[in-house]
Amino acid sequence: DRESTYLSQYLLRRSFKSNKEHNVYPALKLLHYGMKFLSLSTSALAAALLAGVTHAGFPDEGDGKVSRRLARMLEKGAIRNSDGTVSVLVRYKDEEGHAVADSLDRDGHGHVISERSRVEVINANVEDIENLAKNPHIEMVELDQEVHALPNMRANDVDADKGRRRLQDVEETPYGINMVNPNSPTPRLQQGENSIKICVVDTGYDNGHEDLPTLVVENDGYSPYGDDELWNEDGHGHGSHCAGTIGAIGGNNVGVTSVNPISEKFSFFIGKGLRNSGSGTTAGVMEAVQKCVDAGAKVVSMSLGGGGFSQLVYDQYEEHYNIDGVLIIAAAGNGGNSGYSYPASYKYVMSVAAVDSNRNRASFSQFNDQVEIAAPGVAVKSTLPGDQYASWSGTSMACPHVAGVAALVWSHFPDCSNKQIREALIATAEHPGAGGCDNEYGYGIVNAKAAHDYLLNRGCDFSVGETLGGCNQCVECTSAPTSSPTAFPGCPGNEKYFKLELKTDNWGSETSWKVTSPTSGEVTAGGGYQSSTTYTEKRCIQSDACTFEISDSYGDGICCSYGQGSYTVWVNGVEKGSGGEFGSSDTANLCTSDPPTTAPPTPGPSAAPSAVPVAPPTPAPVAAPVVPPTPAPVTPPTPAPVAPLTPAPVAPPTP
Repeated sequence: DRESTYLSQYLLRRSFKSNKEHNVYPALKLLHYGMKFLSLSTSALAAALLAGVTHAGFPDEGDGKVSRRLARMLEKGAIRNSDGTVSVLVRYKDEEGHAVADSLDRDGHGHVISERSRVEVINANVEDIENLAKNPHIEMVELDQEVHALPNMRANDVDADKGRRRLQDVEETPYGINMVNPNSPTPRLQQGENSIKICVVDTGYDNGHEDLPTLVVENDGYSPYGDDELWNEDGHGHGSHCAGTIGAIGGNNVGVTSVNPISEKFSFFIGKGLRNSGSGTTAGVMEAVQKCVDAGAKVVSMSLGGGGFSQLVYDQYEEHYNIDGVLIIAAAGNGGNSGYSYPASYKYVMSVAAVDSNRNRASFSQFNDQVEIAAPGVAVKSTLPGDQYASWSGTSMACPHVAGVAALVWSHFPDCSNKQIREALIATAEHPGAGGCDNEYGYGIVNAKAAHDYLLNRGCDFSVGETLGGCNQCVECTSAPTSSPTAFPGCPGNEKYFKLELKTDNWGSETSWKVTSPTSGEVTAGGGYQSSTTYTEKRCIQSDACTFEISDSYGDGICCSYGQGSYTVWVNGVEKGSGGEFGSSDTANLCTSDPPTTAPPTPGPSAAPSAVPVAPPTPAPVAAPVVPPTPAPVTPPTPAPVAPLTPAPVAPPTP
């Protein structure tokens, strides 16, 4: 109520004056914000402030447990249930920790995702999350996040968006099959005698489709979402489309053929990581992948994304890759920018870009230093529920081409490891440009026969280098990898060359930008960035695109409260604006011929400096509970008071 708010404001001011040496202000400010959505009592707040306790409410970020991160995640949209509880991922250290986590679940018990990793999901009250994270028997806490099927992208040569039936006695070979496994100059690579199990983690599978293998309902799939979301049904179509590229039945004079057309020589396992609506949860995807591995899958295909970096997901995929010998392949993303999409950008996952029928990178295909390989992803024909077929576009369509080729090659070399199969695929990929590796194509377009011949010559006894992902992955490739997208050689007609250099702060996922024109509106944009990372964006834009706007969704700019972020924009080599200290947004005029200037920033809430920087993009296992909302992992500090700061009290942001 109003009286409680006045009291908390008074106590905040008093605490700031009397406890600066303890650096309690950042945590206390969060407590004040937290009263709006956590129902913290005024008496508890007063006691904490007057005592000068750093760990009151949300601990300071330096504690390494729950902090400002939890507040931001809640504000951005945690997965809340109808009863007000929040879906939380927990890694417990021992059975006592398991019991503690279960006790906070609304039903008195959580749902175990992985016994080996000691990870479960619970539905807990918000006010219990802090205490859970502080418990010495709990290793890590993260909020569950929403994930989704990457959308079907429209493209120039798409000949069908909606499903349609095919005539009987007609079977088509989609152009993508010929591209990744050409029939000339040598015959197409046929399936080997060793059956490889491929898992498709997606929206389900249209079991009974005329052109898909019929699977055993009791054994060949799993859904973490209950009886209303069966794995052998696909109310969306995305999963069935991806499965068709991998293994639609060939030689039956129906529909389309696939990378693995003989169903008796491979097997499917379906993990329904996404509901029929096309969305799901991090917990649901994690459990679906775990069930795939438990069922013996060697290749996992995931055409999905959403949420930011998750240490728990990273750790799970590292285990599957290094311990279980599984090759995980994911779609790079459809943002058409250099942002990182997950799970594709984890280094233990192969990130797949999309090309069209002319082998050009699709305009929507994400480009960054984790892109490792490319495959057809524009106007790809495949199966849809109800004995239908359609051409869809997206990196979602490229991903199953690579997954299918991986299984096809592996069927000839069952003694090779997942790491050796990965190296064979990228060492022999065909780059449509000058060769080597870049952020747009990775090492190039996957080629089944070339990868097969590579292993035929080398065998399965060679060693592979450190797992790094992207252009740093292949140690045997002859050309030195490049670390940035292909430079624009020049812009056609009256278009001008736009360049942005962006360094993100500790909350990179909050940063986005756009360029607009008075005649066309938004002409280009970017977002989805990793924290504490430098990016270079290069675009050709129309001549009347005059307004550049950079935004921070939290309203505290990109410098200097939580990291040293900055930006600079150029047009045709002339600097047009720069900055970093702003509130919600900042703009620059891309059409002026005057010296570079930056428009006055839009005011936004300021924030206290963070005492602990975010770790570099390459993550390491975390020892203390963390709730990371950004793509960058957090290095766990030892709980201890941090250096004193001198912040200024500000009004709380509107939730």
